[in-house]
Amino acid sequence: MKTQLLVLAFMIAGLFMKAQTWTSYDQTNGLADNNVQTIAIDAFGNKWFGTYGSGISKFDGTNWTTYSVNDGLVNDYVRVIKIDASGNLWIGTDGGVSKFNGAVWTNYTTFEGLSNNLVYAIEIDATGNKWFATNMGISKFNDVSWTIYTTTNGLANNIVPGMAIDQANNLWFGTWGGGVSKYDGTNWTTYSQANYVHVVKPDAGGNIWFGTASGLKKFDGTLWTNYTTTNGLPANNVYAIAIDQANNKWFGTNAAGISKYNGSAFTNYNTSNGLIGDMVNTSIIDNVGNLWVGTMDGVSLYTAPVSGINENKIVRSFSLYPNPATDLIKINSNNELVGLNYTITDNTGRQVLSGEITHSTTEIEIKDLPAGIYIFQIAAINGQRCKVVKN
Repeated sequence: MKTQLLVLAFMIAGLFMKAQTWTSYDQTNGLADNNVQTIAIDAFGNKWFGTYGSGISKFDGTNWTTYSVNDGLVNDYVRVIKIDASGNLWIGTDGGVSKFNGAVWTNYTTFEGLSNNLVYAIEIDATGNKWFATNMGISKFNDVSWTIYTTTNGLANNIVPGMAIDQANNLWFGTWGGGVSKYDGTNWTTYSQANYVHVVKPDAGGNIWFGTASGLKKFDGTLWTNYTTTNGLPANNVYAIAIDQANNKWFGTNAAGISKYNGSAFTNYNTSNGLIGDMVNTSIIDNVGNLWVGTMDGVSLYTAPVSGINENKIVRSFSLYPNPATDLIKINSNNELVGLNYTITDNTGRQVLSGEITHSTTEIEIKDLPAGIYIFQIAAINGQRCKVVKN
């Protein structure tokens, strides 16, 4: 069959849509445990699934690798995974924190300075400090020393299931019973409008979203807006929030699946239309815009629709051609892009090719790639991506 290569720009309106699809993974595929509490994605597109009881599963798009206490993980009951700028994994568990650099494990508990070994959430600020939300306050680690924050410092409650950092570098702590605390590095502000908080998520517009046991709360800095089942949510207990490239909000609930909110209406997804389980613990958007959902019954991948296919479309500072193509594509770019690196990833976010823009016209051999949808991106250029469909 003759290979065809179609290139499209992410942000150009489409002439048609490819139907969205769900793909699910569980223990039969290689997942260590079906109860997935957290998902992280590294710079190479590997997915890291933290399970509750069986450690961590790494998925590179083909192969599964499991890490547990037998490998060096501090505890197999994993609640959160964050990745720092150096590619280290920081893993919060029921028994402390593990740092994993791909080869060596380093564990931290109350003995080293953590305020409590039950860690619900982790954030990393602009200066590289690690913040750990625990069952007994907040611990900040600067890679040398620890600082503890509790109600004596201004925190609304010491049980902190949710945490986030906004665009102004304020920290937001969602507590269980005391409301929400905002910390700007000096001052503490408490808000009672959101309580019994599971998850905190800022959006690009400066709003802060709180998933709570009694619905969804949005704070724009002045006004609070509440969303419940009366507005279209499938359930009021919201455990997970993800925001996709189109600014849709995805809200995972504890018993009724996941809901997409486009700013005006909710669209609900559950086991009846493809989700592996209705008890959603976590969700994340990968670098190609797909949604990964961790549930009590395994993981589901929601493949983003493909839209706006167009031949030889210039995407701001570079273009790809020819179309069709069989063995290679050519990248025409501005001279200032010469020397930058590019990556090509598949639709699970796994990197399949990489290289350097060496000339204003650079050739990339693609003959060994199987048919499918790929993403081309030049490093350090925000939003400069193309979907590439080879079939």
